[in-house]
Amino acid sequence: MPIQHAFVFAPGRERLLTSVVYCVFTLLLAAATGCEKPGVPVTGEKTGATDGQSETSITTAFANKQHIVVVTYNDGTNSAQTIQYTDTTRKILPGASLMGWSYSLDEGQTWTYGGKVQPPAGTGWSVLWGDPASTTSDAAYNYVFIANLAIPTSKMPPGGIDGAVIVSGADSYIGGACIARSTNGGITFEAYQCVSNTTKNNVPNSEKGHFYDGGSMASSTQGDIYAAFVDVTTSQIDVWRSPSVNGNFAQLAPPFPNMSMSSHPRLRVNHADGTLYVAAQASNSAVYINRFANGQWGAPVAASNPGVIYPKIAFKSGLDVRTGPQFSFDIGGASDESGNDAIRVMYTDFDEEKKRFYVTGSYCSRTLSGCWAAPEWGTTPGNLNTPGDQFNPNVKAWAGFIGLPPIWKASYLDRDGAPNDSVTLRQGNLAYFPDGGRIFLPFAVIPDKPVCPDNRGYWGDYNDMAHLGFKEDVAQFIVALSDSSQGCDKRQTYDSHHLHVRSVVFP
Repeated sequence: MPIQHAFVFAPGRERLLTSVVYCVFTLLLAAATGCEKPGVPVTGEKTGATDGQSETSITTAFANKQHIVVVTYNDGTNSAQTIQYTDTTRKILPGASLMGWSYSLDEGQTWTYGGKVQPPAGTGWSVLWGDPASTTSDAAYNYVFIANLAIPTSKMPPGGIDGAVIVSGADSYIGGACIARSTNGGITFEAYQCVSNTTKNNVPNSEKGHFYDGGSMASSTQGDIYAAFVDVTTSQIDVWRSPSVNGNFAQLAPPFPNMSMSSHPRLRVNHADGTLYVAAQASNSAVYINRFANGQWGAPVAASNPGVIYPKIAFKSGLDVRTGPQFSFDIGGASDESGNDAIRVMYTDFDEEKKRFYVTGSYCSRTLSGCWAAPEWGTTPGNLNTPGDQFNPNVKAWAGFIGLPPIWKASYLDRDGAPNDSVTLRQGNLAYFPDGGRIFLPFAVIPDKPVCPDNRGYWGDYNDMAHLGFKEDVAQFIVALSDSSQGCDKRQTYDSHHLHVRSVVFP
């Protein structure tokens, strides 16, 4: 059933107008001063993280009187002995790891390579295989957790894995995920716990660990640490919870029972009361959200109209870029007294008439009592009339404070057609007009960034965005994304060169 289309006319008029004034001022300032910037390399030849990085997850921490920004990513550094590439295939051997990270001590201006977490010895796990996720404990800011998909030793064939890690359909060499922990704000990490669903069903090798994909993490002020993955074997979202930074992760009841879930999950926590929210796209491509409060799940709610899940973006040169889960959401301060827009969603859809992908929005009440379409919060046809394709959206909120309105930021990639084989990172505020109508004015941050996918189209399926802090009373946000600005001199079936990570900070 489609979500409702509606404009918000807020009962809390004074609060709304304060938010409008702040957002409009921020937008006008950005337009007047310009916000294009090159960003800085997180990885690459001069950082110590070489041999290719892609996909990102960002978190911030505080330890030893330092504010620390941590980015984890798929990392091929020093993998020649365990991941061997040819033009047409690759071999994956025990001991391989893609679980890399970098950290910044100066608000994302420069980065230090932290290294890679290795598969935990003697635990029955042979390979750490990417799809990074991360979170910082909201009860103890020096504790940072990162997660990767993992391949159990029991699934490793003799001589290693040739080619894809997916065997067929819901069967894969991947059999769970491993979580690493830092006690010093993300400077160093050690393997902490691996998780796996070993319930046997009709999928081959299911008893050795279900095929997990994607990954997301979150934390509450009460100290809970959460991790979630899509269980491809069962078409469910598996959510794991540790009650503290020193606890054991145990699987929760399924948040979407009797549904077929198809995308990576996204976790968020309402920091005001510790409620956990999980979102994922179902088999009908709509985003569904559920909330975990008082020890139990509520009822799943459709938070968007059907969109797309894993589209390929076609470039004018004939290059195709494969993308990952095409939605993002967050929980923050609402712009009306009833909290109807305390949850805001941005997702990717397809315009059949113009044959292009675009991003569009929706919003929900904090209690999930209702969700409404917000096409103005995006590049919806008829709104901004933008050409090309827009995809890979991210949404992040700063919840506001006494006397200060919330700030809602959205970013996405834009294949705007000039030059060929490039994308532009754009960002803007999910804001309101004084009459209550919504407005979204995106600006270019990193323009015309070249892409360099492998021959399957893989270039890094998703990026991440975080609220960084404040500079001269202006909220700062940071995005980390795949970066091929060093050029594209080699493309193989499972590898490309150059492929690294870049970050950029913007108001």
